[in-house]
Amino acid sequence: LLGNNKYEYELNVNVKLKGPLNGDSDKFYEADWIRKRGPPIVLMVMNEETAEQEVSLYKKFKSHRNIVETFDFVKNDRQSIMLLQERAPYGNLQKLLQSGNFQPSQKVLASIFLQITEAMIYLVGENFVHGDLRCSNVLVVKMDPSDPERNLVKLTNFSRACPIGQSVGDRKIPASLIPYCAPEIRRNRNTSSYSELSEVYSMGVLMWQACSQGAIPFAGDTSSGDTRRRASINRRLGRPKQCQENLWAVISDCFLNEPELRFSFNDLKTQISRIDFRPRGIQCVNCNRQIPQNEITAHRNICRPKPMYTFN
Repeated sequence: LLGNNKYEYELNVNVKLKGPLNGDSDKFYEADWIRKRGPPIVLMVMNEETAEQEVSLYKKFKSHRNIVETFDFVKNDRQSIMLLQERAPYGNLQKLLQSGNFQPSQKVLASIFLQITEAMIYLVGENFVHGDLRCSNVLVVKMDPSDPERNLVKLTNFSRACPIGQSVGDRKIPASLIPYCAPEIRRNRNTSSYSELSEVYSMGVLMWQACSQGAIPFAGDTSSGDTRRRASINRRLGRPKQCQENLWAVISDCFLNEPELRFSFNDLKTQISRIDFRPRGIQCVNCNRQIPQNEITAHRNICRPKPMYTFN
């Protein structure tokens, strides 16, 4: 299927195919090494039309810590194009958040956002955009809900990646991706081009998703047509209940209508790094001390008003 491509791996020689990943995928399959020890792996069945271009990008970008590691094509007798990649033990961020098995603190979410931002800084430096930034395209390799240092995520799925400046009109955008697209791309698809700033908008939607336990933007709509309509009338996503105010201030600036007013990814990295996640204090009316917001109720139960003295 790949012409004269030299295969580095062969099914049932170097790699053993197992069942569908998580039991519900026809694209990703569990796999094991044969006669060697190596990192956990998966086999991905690829679309023939985009396989070689997508794999060339995977291999071009694989040196970055926050981009999924790709090995190579796997020769097989199934008439399929198979690609060998590292396996992320916890799957993609969207499903993990939706499952309720990962409820990260705001500080941990910020760490995850910084890692994705680092990957995007690298891509932009290579003059590319990802083209499909959302939580389902973020793989979780390590997770800890309370310790930011013990989390590792990696960007995957480069099927829509393209050079910066490529015309939007050159490719069809599926209705399901419209809510993640910047307004300039939704409005003027025949004249707009993909840019770093259009990707920053998509990054804002990704951060909204993560702060909303993996929710799909405009998910209340009942059809793809409704999704396209509602996302295209410049409605902005609202602040998630669990999203801290100072983090939301950064996220909402990614949604600015005019591209030139948005952050660059380098600016976004700086803004996220500066967020103070320490609990804000509330002044106790009895003792006048600043008490952390999450402790004020318990404090009030034990703090008594100071006695009032009167002098005759």
